[in-house]
Amino acid sequence: MNLRDLARMAAVACAAALLPAAAAAQQPPPGQQPPPGQQPGQEEAPERSPGDPQVSVAGTGLVVPWDMAFLPDGTALVTERPGRVRLLTKDGNLSSGTVARIGVKASGEGGLLGIAVDPSFSSNRFVYLFRTTSRDNRVTRYRYAGGRLSPQRTIVRGITAASIHNGGRIRFGPDRRLYIGTGDAGRPSLAQSRRSLNGKVLRMPASRYRGRGGRPEVYTRGHRNVQGFDWQPGSNRLFADEHGPTGNDEVNLLRKGRNYGWPRIQGRQRRRGLRTPLTLYTPAIAPSGATFVKRRGSAWTGDYLIGALRGRQIRRLSFSGTRITRNEALFEDRFGRIRVVVEGPDGALYALTSNSRGDSEDRIIKIVPPRG
Repeated sequence: MNLRDLARMAAVACAAALLPAAAAAQQPPPGQQPPPGQQPGQEEAPERSPGDPQVSVAGTGLVVPWDMAFLPDGTALVTERPGRVRLLTKDGNLSSGTVARIGVKASGEGGLLGIAVDPSFSSNRFVYLFRTTSRDNRVTRYRYAGGRLSPQRTIVRGITAASIHNGGRIRFGPDRRLYIGTGDAGRPSLAQSRRSLNGKVLRMPASRYRGRGGRPEVYTRGHRNVQGFDWQPGSNRLFADEHGPTGNDEVNLLRKGRNYGWPRIQGRQRRRGLRTPLTLYTPAIAPSGATFVKRRGSAWTGDYLIGALRGRQIRRLSFSGTRITRNEALFEDRFGRIRVVVEGPDGALYALTSNSRGDSEDRIIKIVPPRG
């Protein structure tokens, strides 16, 4: 073996040693996974506005829209509380037909509520819906194929239903578990009852939500009506917002096994073993569905954005660790009641209004964040 052969072998060995480092460099940091349908290192540049946020209407003619989830192809499924699922196309047009008509009891705050797309949707086509029936609130797994949703199995049942305080938000965490927010159904004692699934944040592993389902784990308890939650990019801390009784709307940092006090305490009251909120809103703003801005390059990146119903705004919270450093209203009174804010794979924010009373007045608002 001559010197040239030795040099060639050394170069090959060096390149092989660098491959794992290069692959690791393409991986997103913890809590900053790529949007649906994108692979690490293949992320498209997110939409950003060079000045003020750019606002447009992405869809009209909705009837009490409640939640929204993007599919890997860039389209999105939108739930309407009376029991319809609608499709928002990749070019931002709302389809005139329905993807599904779901059997629900649409009474008061109940009906077709949360939606979440399986982390492995590209291979299994699973979509999950939180819905109110005449017997209870439940989570059902569907399969999306040929532009239609077909039911597969109810995986969670027995969440007490009522005309108020049903909760209903469902999301997949960085741990790939399914998280479910529930309300107290107007019966405050349920939030502390270990026998009840109400007034809790629940979670379920993949083996259960893709399998036969069953009783979920209680992650936290002592909630009045959880409406929105998301995981902070970089830290994977779980933050949630919920409605208070008369004011005292809350934002909390959730930790497994903790008790958030309702109805034993509220507001700034303290009691041993019970958690107090990070911030309160009095008068009430009725915080609802929320998202952290995870995509890079925005002045809002890392902020928690909350849709507010009574407050008729989007609330922006900035953090230093777990400490809130900014707490301000965006777009106050511009769009009316905001049910949820969702970050799209294009980096824009999508907000669902909740102004209609059973007619077709509601919209999907697209907001391109300001460049950071």
